[in-house]
Amino acid sequence: MTRRIHRLLLLAGLVVTALVGPAPAAAAHVAVDSASPNGDGTSTVTLVWDHGCTAGAATTGVTVSAGDGVEFTGAGTDLAGWSADVDPTTVTFGGPGIPTGQRSSVTVDARITAAPGAVVTFPSVQHCGQSQVAWTDPDPSAEHPAPTLIATAAVAAPVATSAQPDRGADLGQVLTGVLLLAAALATAGFLITRTAGR
Repeated sequence: MTRRIHRLLLLAGLVVTALVGPAPAAAAHVAVDSASPNGDGTSTVTLVWDHGCTAGAATTGVTVSAGDGVEFTGAGTDLAGWSADVDPTTVTFGGPGIPTGQRSSVTVDARITAAPGAVVTFPSVQHCGQSQVAWTDPDPSAEHPAPTLIATAAVAAPVATSAQPDRGADLGQVLTGVLLLAAALATAGFLITRTAGR
């Protein structure tokens, strides 16, 4: 009986493995690893990768673009010899080649404006010498998806809604009011006259 239960458990495990498949590498491409607020209206977003553009290729740079609602204010990296060039729409990192298999990361500081739950993208291009891979597709299931994060109140400012100013009544509303008032006065006058006649 125990042997039968063991076989059933083993078979169930094999079925689950076949259905689910192996777990993908956490940093199979340039991806957002984390985001944390800085307390000044900006957030630090960490992007990671662990392979080059092709098998055996070394990563020599990463260019990160600002998606909708993103404005870059700074950048940083601990990669030896790497530096960053920052402007509000693009951050370009570069330096000595990082070999495939070495988990690496860079950070961008950004002012993010988005509704809670919205998808915020950081389209990136990975450079490997003369070759490159564009991780820019907004579809997360695509072959080269853009790095993304889900906006929260902690890391993103809400989208401002412009209230429409109260312009008062327009000409049509004024005329309608005048006509209604005139009708009311005429009715009142008629009733008063009729009462007096009695």
